[in-house]
Parts: sequence; C-alpha cells; structure tokens
Amino acid sequence: MFTLEKSLLAKAEKASAQFYKIMKKSLKLKSEPLLIICDYGNVESKVAPMLGYAYYHGAQKKKHHVDLLFQETKKGFMQADDHIRQALLALPQKSVVIVAVSNKLGRLGTEKSFRGFCKEKQHRFLSATGLHDLRTIHFDILVESMNVNYSRLKKKGLQIKKKWDAAKEIRITTKAGTNVTFIVTGKKAIANIGEYHQLGEGGNMPAGEVYMPPEGYHGVSGKVVLDGSMKTDNGAVLLDEPVTLIIEKGRIVSITGKYAYLLEKTLQKYEDRAKYPHRVRHIGELGVGINPGAVLVGSTIIDEKVLGTAHIAIGSNAWFGGDIKTIFHGDQVFKDPTIYVDGKKMEL
Repeated sequence: MFTLEKSLLAKAEKASAQFYKIMKKSLKLKSEPLLIICDYGNVESKVAPMLGYAYYHGAQKKKHHVDLLFQETKKGFMQADDHIRQALLALPQKSVVIVAVSNKLGRLGTEKSFRGFCKEKQHRFLSATGLHDLRTIHFDILVESMNVNYSRLKKKGLQIKKKWDAAKEIRITTKAGTNVTFIVTGKKAIANIGEYHQLGEGGNMPAGEVYMPPEGYHGVSGKVVLDGSMKTDNGAVLLDEPVTLIIEKGRIVSITGKYAYLLEKTLQKYEDRAKYPHRVRHIGELGVGINPGAVLVGSTIIDEKVLGTAHIAIGSNAWFGGDIKTIFHGDQVFKDPTIYVDGKKMEL
C-alpha cells in the first residue's frame, strides 16, 4: 500500500476519530463493506491521500471491514485504473464507498456515472473531488469545514429548501453588481446537509449548501459578478479581481474581466468535446452556502459551502432534477448575496 511520509500520516491519524464520527453521522455506517478510493496526490498537494487515510484509520480502529485503494490522478475524460473498477464491480450490493481524489475518479467503463452506479448497486457514498486545489498545508482547513454542528446545519438547510421549493422566482443581488433572476416553478431544492442514509444515496463532504436547477434551459437571466472563486478545467481560481457573466435566456453570452479568458478557454474545451455543444454554456444551478466552518480557499468543494456566499453552476443539472445534460458542470462562487424569493427578501 502507498504510504505517506510520517508527519502527514500522523496528522491524518490524529483526525481519524473525527472522520469516523462523520461516517457514522453521514452514512450511518454499520457492518457493511467499506471501500475507500484515493490517488497519490502531487508534490504540492497530498490532501487526497491524507483524507483517505483519515477515513481508513477511523474505520479500522473500530474494526470495520475496510479497504483503501490508490490510483494515479485522473482528468475528467480518463478511465479509472483497472484495479479500482474491478474493486467497485466486486463490491456486494448495499456497501459503502468513499472517494477522495485530487481531480476526478475517472470513468468506470460502464454507461453509468459513479453516482448512477452507486444508485443501481444501492451503495451509500461520500465524495470529495478536485482536492488538488488545496495545498497540503490546507488539510486543517478541510477538517474544520467538516467540524460543524450538523443539527444546526440541517435546520438552516431545510428552512431554505422549504422556501425555495415553494418559489416561482428567485432573484439574487450583490453590492458588487450581481442581479440575476432564476425561474424555478415546479423545481425542488436539494439541502446538502451531510445526511446520506438511504440506499443508493450519497454526495459531497464537506457538506453545507442548498441548491436547485432552474426551469428548463431558458429560466435564468441577468448579470453575475464572480468575486469568490471560479471553476476552470485546471481547477478553481481564487479571484482577486471580478469576472462578470451576462446571461440571456439561460445561456452565458458574455464573459469579461481579468480572468475571463480562463473560463472562456474551459467552456470552449468542453464545447469541442460535447455531443451537443450548445448546452455547455447554459446555467444549470443556483446554490447558497450554509457551512459556518468553511472559508474561501480556492477549492470548489469548500468554497461553494461557505456561509455568506452563493454560486451558480454552468452546465449539466440532469442528476438533480434539471433538464440539461452535458459533459461539464462548473460552480462559480460570489460573495455577500441578498436573496429575494418571489419578491420577498430572505434572511440567511
């Protein structure tokens, strides 16, 4: 088995008790088989293997049947390593899978995505991807983003979900210039509160957002000024200058700002690969962060959860109730939102 250097391994082991609590709380882990999948990280970021070891040691100390597997770092269009695919296919139904990877898990060689595969096999799962955006020294920040009061997180998340579920229109403004409207009639919000108890269910950890798709392809219009972080094909960029998106009939028609070229390059890359290129630039999600332990650090999986931020996602939303199916999904974060639900200001 791949082994971290002693100091990093010690830090992962020190955090393992907390990660065991997360497994018990989020997954209601019992005696079912547990498979943890990581990669080796890179010179600057060993966060993925550290996270994997933290989960592994937490489960091992409590005598769970757990396997920890490593693979090479994968980009979005690559296949997962053979031994990873074989291990997943060999898992008994109703097992538990934890993924902690620097970029992507990789394709499984089946028609189904990892999420679809888990749903079919009734596996519960936790997933942390894109961890290469975090330097090794940021491991403690990741830990803190998971060390929150989950009862309060659940209460806040369900309150927002209830309001959004009943909404026809949600408008968001910021002092930086955002003024964007989502038509959401008939759509339901998802409260990511860290509970994945049902068979076939899973999601991100760290948790802490409420998100929903707009109505159809054309239900978003206005301006979004990104001043938090921006997801690109090479990872997240922590923005020191804003990037402005103009959206008409659900689709981005203009990108301006110092770092606009990074997002433009990303969207063009995916359009070149997509079967239906026109879908890539559509807005697929509105989300709001509710995690008080998360801070903006330039890692999407944390940034989109930060209390006091909101985000939109460009691209696919079919897996959470939307109508857009494409090969790209990128979350773009902005700060200090004011949210109006059917014209009434919502308290966050």
